[in-house]
Amino acid sequence: MNAKPLAPPTHWGYLLPICLVATLGGLLFGYDTGVISGAIEPLTAKFGLSSAMTGWASGCVLLGCAAGVLTVGPLSDRYGRRLAMFLAALMFFISAVGTTFPTDIWTFIVFRFLGGLGIGIASISTPMYIAEITPAHLRGRLIAVNQIAIVGGLALVYFANYGIAKKGPGLAGVAEPSTVLAETLKSHLEPTAISMVNATVGVPRGTADGIQSGMDCAIGVLPDASKTKPTRVGLATITAVGEHEFTAHIPNPSANAAIASLQASVADYPKLVVTVLSPSESWNIHTGWRWMFASGILPSLLFGLLLLAIPESPRWLIEQRREDEARAVMTKVAGPAFAASESAAIKASLAGEQGTWRELLSPRLRLPLTLGIALAILQQVTGINVFMYFGTTIFNNLSSETGIDAGMLAQAIIGGSGVLFTIIAIATVDKWGRKPLMFIGTAGMMVSLIGMGLMAQLLEDPTTASAAMLGFIILYIACFGLSVGPVVWVILAEIFPTAVRGRALGLATCCLWLADYLVTQTFPMMDKNPWLIAKMNHAFPFYIYAFFCIVLLVVMRFVPETKGRSLEEIESSWGSRK
Repeated sequence: MNAKPLAPPTHWGYLLPICLVATLGGLLFGYDTGVISGAIEPLTAKFGLSSAMTGWASGCVLLGCAAGVLTVGPLSDRYGRRLAMFLAALMFFISAVGTTFPTDIWTFIVFRFLGGLGIGIASISTPMYIAEITPAHLRGRLIAVNQIAIVGGLALVYFANYGIAKKGPGLAGVAEPSTVLAETLKSHLEPTAISMVNATVGVPRGTADGIQSGMDCAIGVLPDASKTKPTRVGLATITAVGEHEFTAHIPNPSANAAIASLQASVADYPKLVVTVLSPSESWNIHTGWRWMFASGILPSLLFGLLLLAIPESPRWLIEQRREDEARAVMTKVAGPAFAASESAAIKASLAGEQGTWRELLSPRLRLPLTLGIALAILQQVTGINVFMYFGTTIFNNLSSETGIDAGMLAQAIIGGSGVLFTIIAIATVDKWGRKPLMFIGTAGMMVSLIGMGLMAQLLEDPTTASAAMLGFIILYIACFGLSVGPVVWVILAEIFPTAVRGRALGLATCCLWLADYLVTQTFPMMDKNPWLIAKMNHAFPFYIYAFFCIVLLVVMRFVPETKGRSLEEIESSWGSRK
C-alpha cells in the first residue's frame, strides 16, 4: 500500500491575503446580482413596468454576464487573470454609478448590462485565479471561500436594502397604515359602484385629511383591454402596467382631490383596487432604490485598488514562458520543493497543447466540456436565483406578513442562511468530496421545492403557513449553499486543462448566465399568469425547478470525483477515457 504524499507546507501569511483580495470579485458578484431583489418592486412602480418588463429589468444583467464570460476567456488566456479581474472591478464601478441616476428604464438597463459584464468576468476569473495559485489539498476549500464571498455579498446587500428601505430620510414619526382612512375612501366611493379591494392608506402623523402632499396614489385596475395608453383622469395620470394593471400618480393630493379623481375614473374603469402609498413606500419608489445601487460604488473601487497588490497566476505565467516569475510566486505559496514539482507538472501538461477553440472542442475534451456545460445550466434552472432576485415577492405572495419590512427582512434571513451553510461546505468539500455533497444537497433542494409547491397548491390559504413556507425556503437555500452553489464552481475550475481553461470556463459560464436569464425572465410571467394561479396558486414554478433537481442527480453520476487530485492528474484522466 502506497503512503499518501505529504501536503506541502503552505505559507498562509502570503496565500490567504491574495485569495481574500480575489474573492472581493465574488463578493461584488453577489452584491451586484442581489441588489435588484430590494429594488425591483419600487423600480416597477417608478417606471410602471409590466410583468414582462419586470423580468427584463431583472434579467438584462444576466445577458451582460453571458457576454462577459465570452469575452473574458480569450482575454484572461492572453493577458492574464489579474487584468481580467481589474476589468470586472471597472465594470462594477461604472454600473453602480450609472444605475444610481437613470431617468428612464432603458438607461437603467444599459448600465445594468455593463454590471453584468463585470459579474460575468468575475464569475470566471476569480475561481480560476484561486485554482491556479492554490495547492491541490486546499483548492476546494479556497475556491469555496469565493462562494462564501458570493453569498456573503448577497446577504450584505439584502441587509443594506432592508436598512435603506426602512430608514429612508425624513420618515421618522410615520404612523402605520390607517384602516380608518381606508374605510373613509371606501364610503365615498361605494355610491359610484367601485369595488374596493385591499385598500390601505399610510397616514403621516399630524396630517388632518390623511393624505400628505406629494404622496403617490397607485391604482390597480381591471380595464377594458383596449385601454393601454396613459390617460389623464382629473388630477391623476393613469399609465398602463400590464393587460389588467394600471398605475396612477396624483400630484400633491388632498383627500377630496384623490376621491374626486377616483370617482372620475368610474366611467372608464368599473373596478378599482386602490392603494395610497405611505411616505416610506413613496420615498423608496422615488429615491430609496437609487441608494441601493449607489451602495456598490465604494466596494468596486476598493477591489480595483487591492488588485494592484497581488501577483499574476503562476500557471498563466508558465504558459507565457515566464517561469522564473511563476516559481517565485509558488515558492512564496508553499516553498521551493512545491514550486519545482508544480512547475514541472504544469510544463508537462502544457506540452502539445495550443489552447485553441479547436482543442477545446476535440473528442478528448468532449466529455468534460459537456459535463461542465450541463452542471452550469443545472445550477441555475434548479431555481436558486428566483429566490435571490424575487425572494421578497415570493414571501409576500405566500405569507400573511406582507410589506417592505416583512419581505425584505425575510430576504435578509434567506441570505444569512446561505452564508452559514456555504461555510459548512468549505469545511467538508475537501474531506467528503464533491459528489457526496452534490447528491445530498440536490436531494434536499428537490424536497424543499416540492414542499413549497404542495403548500402553495393544496392549502386553502397558504398565507396561514408563512413560517413553514419561510422554513422551506431556508432549507432550500441551505442545501444549495452546502452543495450546488460552491461545488459546481469548484468542479468547473478543476476539470478543464490549463491551456484551454479560460475558454472552457467562458463557454460553460456563458451557458450558466443564459440559463439564469431564462429563469429570471420567465418566473414573473409564470408567477403572475392568471391560469396558473387559478390552477396551482403560485406552485407551478417550484415543480419545474424540482424536476431539474432530478436531472442534476442523474448528471452527477457521470462526473468524476476530483477531491485531492492535482489539476494535471485530472487533466490526464480525460485522455484515458474512451
